[in-house]
Amino acid sequence: MNDITKQDDNKANSFRLVVIICSIITSIFAITMFSFLLYFVIAKKTYIGLLIAVSVVCLVICSVFLTQTIKSFQIKKLGVTQLKKVEKLAIVFGILLIIIFPVGGYSLFAFGGEVNIQKTYFWNDGPWLTYGENPTTDMSISWLTRFARKTSIQFGTSPENMETITSPSAKTHLHHILLTGLQPNTIYYYSLGIKTSTFPTNAVFSFKTAPDVNEAFKVIIVGDMQPGPGKLLHAGDLVAKGIVAENPDFVIQLGDLAIDGGFPIFWHYTAQNFPQYAATAPFQIAVGNHDYGGAGLGAHNFRNAFPHPYESDSGLYYSFDYASAHFIMIDNFDAGGYTMTDVQKIWVEQDIIDAQTRGQDWIFINFHHTMFTTGTSSQNIAVQSWLAPLAEKYNVDGVFFGHDHHYEHWNYTYGSMGLLYSEFDTPSGNNTQYWCTGGGGAKLEVDYGVLKHDVWTDTRTFYNVTAGTYQDIEFYRSPWNASRVVNSPEHQIYAASVSDGLYYHAPNLESYSTDNELYGYMYGEQTRHYMKIEMNADGTLCTISAHYPNGDLITGPFGNYPQIWTFSK
Repeated sequence: MNDITKQDDNKANSFRLVVIICSIITSIFAITMFSFLLYFVIAKKTYIGLLIAVSVVCLVICSVFLTQTIKSFQIKKLGVTQLKKVEKLAIVFGILLIIIFPVGGYSLFAFGGEVNIQKTYFWNDGPWLTYGENPTTDMSISWLTRFARKTSIQFGTSPENMETITSPSAKTHLHHILLTGLQPNTIYYYSLGIKTSTFPTNAVFSFKTAPDVNEAFKVIIVGDMQPGPGKLLHAGDLVAKGIVAENPDFVIQLGDLAIDGGFPIFWHYTAQNFPQYAATAPFQIAVGNHDYGGAGLGAHNFRNAFPHPYESDSGLYYSFDYASAHFIMIDNFDAGGYTMTDVQKIWVEQDIIDAQTRGQDWIFINFHHTMFTTGTSSQNIAVQSWLAPLAEKYNVDGVFFGHDHHYEHWNYTYGSMGLLYSEFDTPSGNNTQYWCTGGGGAKLEVDYGVLKHDVWTDTRTFYNVTAGTYQDIEFYRSPWNASRVVNSPEHQIYAASVSDGLYYHAPNLESYSTDNELYGYMYGEQTRHYMKIEMNADGTLCTISAHYPNGDLITGPFGNYPQIWTFSK
């Protein structure tokens, strides 16, 4: 009898030890997972309600179990009832651990920490194209895989005549094949041979190298995407499908491709949209602040994911020619924060000079941060005071940026009102076109309070040519008027939400910012959209236009503000 009691005690103590260990491990893990997910909801504004609910439930259950375990310490001798209870607790904990550890581990890696996506990724995503050093002969094909594997594609001049190309690099989650020595203005085909989040296993893609002579072309410019689960992923999909329908020669993206470039889940979200067109049209990107990420891995991931011919080991800036045009992609953040290094600024000016010397008639500058805005961000005076005189000096044809999530256009003639950033500037009267095109699928400025904020003021210093001295000027910015809405039911789907309208800003009707006249503000609208540059065959006519995702031209209230312009050389 004593032996049986002793065996029961030993058995109970063993189960009790199992319960204690499991409860501690599970509680710590649940608390950690819950904390990470809560951080994402509060700081990153990513809505992962289901996982949070699971975490909370786990915490509650673990607390109950832990309480029961502590109570078991108070029982000197466990009877049959208590023993069965401990046995059940051990079994339940075992099941919970089997479920929570894989799900939680996946969640923590995917949601809860910045990682190098070359080494850790959980989905098959892509592919996307980027130009190499010479767009007429070089092309990179990139994609991501759930498991680390060798890098290999099928490639050829026709779908029926493709051969295997394998990279000698080690197994990885992030793959690149750089093709060089291609023929200009030639169509090529390739296949990954795997199923991705966007395409089936047997998908065959094609691309066309850039021409080495002047030729008509079309480029799409699209801004902030930042997709997350739900409506933002859907909004990005609408924009992506519109770009696919345009069949562009290549696409320029102005940054904030992901919510945070350090986290695999956000690359996965955005990679469900942009490869729809980037698998066949080269995807040329200017880095955004969200792409950089919080702890440095975002910039690392961006550089690795998009192997553009960067001009610096630290800065993510570069440029390229296409037919008669030259495109400059600026990094607004290479000096840290929202600042640029002098090295990059010097490079930009020299790059413009070199391009014009080569005979590139059209110069377009692209970057992320708001140079001008009537939205919810501040004016970037550092970029203004550097770039506005530079663009005027070299007669730059267009400047595109995002960051504020809406559409806006300025026609700025620097110095026209006798106000200069520096007394040493000598503007010649050239006007420059500026566009904010930040409506690639992200939340719109409506969601950030553009209709509701107080009147904002800020003071800027200009050199007054007439007075011959520097002076401080105070500017005021009011919220947009919620009663000014474009009546366009077919485009309502592109507004911030089903309950919001296509709010507009037409300064001749109502001006929301006292600097509108200075900067030549023309029109703005709260809508998802993309922009388009179309060049004729001999490079003498260029048409720039702004479009809703279904391809319709943005025309403003009653069609009075058509956002289309034709320029000639």
